[in-house]
Amino acid sequence: MTKLERPEMVRLLTLIFFGIVLIQVGGLSMIAVVLAFVMMLALHELGHLLAARLSGMKVTEYFIGFGPRLWSFKRGETEYGIKAIPAGAYVRIIGMSNLEEVELEDESRSYRAQSFPRRLAVSLAGSGMQFLLAFVLLVFLFSAIGSPSNDAWEVGSVVEGSTAETIGVSEGDQILTVSGVDVSDFEQFGAVVRRSTGRIVPVEISRKGSIEILTTQIGERLTAVGAAAFPGLQEGDQILSINRQEVSTWTEVVSEISGQDSFLVETQKSDGTVKTLQSAQAFTPLPPEQIAVQGFFGVAARSPLETLGLGTSIKESATQTAQLIGSSAQAIAQFFTPGGLSNFFEGAVEGGSSNASVGTGVSSEDENRLLSIYGVARLGSSLFESGAYNFIWFLVLINVFVAVFNLIPLLPFDGGHVVIATYERLRSFRGRQYRADISKLVPLTWLVLLLLISLTLVALFRDIVDLPDFG
Repeated sequence: MTKLERPEMVRLLTLIFFGIVLIQVGGLSMIAVVLAFVMMLALHELGHLLAARLSGMKVTEYFIGFGPRLWSFKRGETEYGIKAIPAGAYVRIIGMSNLEEVELEDESRSYRAQSFPRRLAVSLAGSGMQFLLAFVLLVFLFSAIGSPSNDAWEVGSVVEGSTAETIGVSEGDQILTVSGVDVSDFEQFGAVVRRSTGRIVPVEISRKGSIEILTTQIGERLTAVGAAAFPGLQEGDQILSINRQEVSTWTEVVSEISGQDSFLVETQKSDGTVKTLQSAQAFTPLPPEQIAVQGFFGVAARSPLETLGLGTSIKESATQTAQLIGSSAQAIAQFFTPGGLSNFFEGAVEGGSSNASVGTGVSSEDENRLLSIYGVARLGSSLFESGAYNFIWFLVLINVFVAVFNLIPLLPFDGGHVVIATYERLRSFRGRQYRADISKLVPLTWLVLLLLISLTLVALFRDIVDLPDFG
């Protein structure tokens, strides 16, 4: 082993070590998310590389990762390789501004020497590659995995201890009829169940291609009126016992508390947790059964996935990509307002929990909650474990968001190069090319970088102390 190879081997072993640690901490799902991010950013830079090559510009480097070099090779005038810190990728095109010194013989192939359309193409190619990647992922998703059906529903989850669990209903089953009534619409299913309180009814279920008819008694849950009769109870609770005496119907509840001033009541919440109130006193007279309880079966619905034809998939993917670009741009514009930034930084001081929205990296309850790379990685890991459909959607959303974010019209973003190229084109006339003095933008660029660093640190702090619940 030569002296040149030894440091590279040490770096590679160090990277492998941290990869093993990451697997131990976050599992294979976290590795999948990290690799997906690196590949996404590598493809972004590949877009710049290909556009620069097609435009005749000189590209000297294309690396995946940052920091010390692990491995590289040179083909033609470009060095390709991998660096130790897997935090993205970069491509080096000569002469990106008037501040860079370029050999005289290479000046004609520099970025700054090219025409406006070529510079515009290179600046937009990175985000364009990500938009294309999002579109391709969506086409694959809709054509190979499917899109949620609007015409049917299936069981997404079963509540513990419910009627559904008792008769063996499981995830993926389709409930076709209840008491002979078609329930292909989930709202219709809920209406039939609610008015069947305590009744024994036949339930027709489609399971793995076969049809089964099961007979069961529909369970009961308290309505708002029924819960109001018992201090401490809530709508949707199920009364399990009174003074340790098991009850299953409202009639039995009324019978057990008759003539008693106080009693123990054991209830099951809608999330399956069981609680006992040490002392409860009902407001009498109790409301009648018709308004005190309603039927409860115990399933949550989800839409089954149905694959689309290639033509329909392409059309739907184009529509979805365009909508995501618009919503991401709107979210970013809303965030970078004085009020948006103020709320974001105030949130770090005030704390408080929120639920994350995958769509833009901003939470649903706090529209100014921007996730850090740590938060996004945890979200991606959770979605990876939930299945291919959710994880691919995550990749699509992140690709579009990062691509739009890169088009912010300030340096060091790609959008800043677009603005400069456009400004230079507007100032150029009669065959004379105007070149902007980028040195005048250095203070503004540093301010942008300081803002980004501040946002990154605050977002990381918020995600560490108050990581959103990803489900």
